[in-house]
Amino acid sequence: MRGMEEKGVDTRIVSDMMSLAWNGAYDVAVLVTADRDFIPVAQELQDRGIKVIHGKIGKSGMDLAKHCWVSFDLYAERTKFERKAKK
Repeated sequence: MRGMEEKGVDTRIVSDMMSLAWNGAYDVAVLVTADRDFIPVAQELQDRGIKVIHGKIGKSGMDLAKHCWVSFDLYAERTKFERKAKK
């Protein structure tokens, strides 16, 4: 049953990405996943002039990376992210 839930979440993400794009809500999308199921939406957004930034970990997601404007390895860049202490 978990696979069905995961597929439902993927479908909802794609649906939101497309409907927001059609409404002009954004011009850059950030997609953090290795899932090949997102290749069609990445291609469609890019065809519409929306840049897709792909965050991945290591070599996972290389197929999706080929269809995005830019892709970077979050693990390799981890030292550049800093969590601010709560006051």
